[in-house]
Amino acid sequence: MFATNVSLYLYTPELYPTRSRARGASFGGVWNRLGVILGPIVVGAIIGSGGSLAMVLTQLGCVAVAGAVVAWFAVETKGRTLEELNS
Repeated sequence: MFATNVSLYLYTPELYPTRSRARGASFGGVWNRLGVILGPIVVGAIIGSGGSLAMVLTQLGCVAVAGAVVAWFAVETKGRTLEELNS
């Protein structure tokens, strides 16, 4: 999950115009922090309701797959200038 998180966190600012790049980076940071906060709460809720470790790992795997799908359909930025990306 960390690889997906880092990939999307670093990729997000590239899609914003230069004048609002900091906003893009902070947007990625917000989602990162929400995941850090909600992850243990969700794991505790699943275990507390009688769920198994397999159920926890399945749910975390689904989140990682969702992040991978978003990254798969994202705009390719390799070899393109910022002006091309932001037009």
